[in-house]
Amino acid sequence: MSGQQQELVVWGAGTSRTFRVHWMLAELGVIYTTKAIGPRTGETQTAEFTALNPKQKIPVIVHNDLILSESFAIMKHLRRSFLSLEYDPYQQTEKGLCEYDEIATFCLMELDATSLYVIRRHEGLAEIYGASDTAVKAARDYFLRMINSLPIPSSPKQFIWGSTFSELDILLTINLDWAKAVGIDLPNHLAQYRHWIQQRPGYKDGTSRNAA
Repeated sequence: MSGQQQELVVWGAGTSRTFRVHWMLAELGVIYTTKAIGPRTGETQTAEFTALNPKQKIPVIVHNDLILSESFAIMKHLRRSFLSLEYDPYQQTEKGLCEYDEIATFCLMELDATSLYVIRRHEGLAEIYGASDTAVKAARDYFLRMINSLPIPSSPKQFIWGSTFSELDILLTINLDWAKAVGIDLPNHLAQYRHWIQQRPGYKDGTSRNAA
């Protein structure tokens, strides 16, 4: 795909999933337009937005004639379209690609959907989904068991996949940010990794871009 600047609009700001997209775009140095609508505000239920995404959820990108509405798919598409982040040789091998799928699925399912979002539902959104101390405690315990299963890197200043920064670092770091925000103490090596990644200009710029 061409790395030339193209028309790009991002719908959504202020959530961990929209942060994924804004951070990736900051890393890629892409100029784009933001429609900073939020969740549960009624803005995702307008006719205009529903025509883009019948799920009525953010984020959504409109990239020329392409519409995408899942944050991980958006990040992968952006990295392929704008060639600022190169793939190292290992990342292009069959073993490297299998490891990519393994880490991505782990971050999206075991850390996010099965752990952190359960806490979000039954603690942060208890007025919608119902409060449940049992579910929250089980989710916290499960998160710690899963996060401790990650291989310990030889150095805390080491990317999660291969030798270059990738969307997997975005997935993992945002999960770690979220865990800290709900009071989960991280293993020391992952706390150091998180701090190291947070020093990236892309992280700081993406945080500003994602402000609701």
